[in-house]
Amino acid sequence: MKQPRSEKSVFQAWDQERWIQIAFFAAVVSIGVASRFWLVDWPNVKPVAALVLFSAFFFRRSAFALLALVLIMAISDWGIGAYDWRLMVSVYLSLAVAAGLGCWVKSSVNSKAPSRMGVGQIGRFTIASLIMSTVFFALTNGVVWWFGQWYPASWSGLASCYAAGLPFYRATMIGDLFFTGALVGGYMAVDAICARASFWQDKIAIAVSDS
Repeated sequence: MKQPRSEKSVFQAWDQERWIQIAFFAAVVSIGVASRFWLVDWPNVKPVAALVLFSAFFFRRSAFALLALVLIMAISDWGIGAYDWRLMVSVYLSLAVAAGLGCWVKSSVNSKAPSRMGVGQIGRFTIASLIMSTVFFALTNGVVWWFGQWYPASWSGLASCYAAGLPFYRATMIGDLFFTGALVGGYMAVDAICARASFWQDKIAIAVSDS
């Protein structure tokens, strides 16, 4: 017969979850900052947006995803060097959209489901990845056209600006899909391993209690 969970076991479970969230937050910031230096030769192929998207899904509070974004960009921009503040604001805002999309994915999770990740969530992650790539392309290129000196202030100038940005849009889309898929796949693998371990742990507990 299984014993009821004690207050100590409840506290230990909560404490373990807290440390998992802290460790994941540190990993997100570290990977995000490092990627902006390591992948400097790969324009627009960075995991930052995917990390923010998945963080908003993973953390209990989406504010931690936004905090991770601010830390990633502030630390890396300090090392890389500042650029036009208006373009910088557009980059930050477009990446912040990923946090809102992560909350949208999380809102589809059924609290009674055995796992937070299912076909519905995978589909939403795919849609969210495409949306955040498109928002980044549309917003940053619009700011470049409006405030920059490279294109005339006309409809033809706007079209030229977006046409010139299409190769970068393709790179952004491919990168966001790849990194989002890697994070979702990694989460599903860990979730499956933990579920399997919990299954065998329950089997052992039953065997011990019956002996």
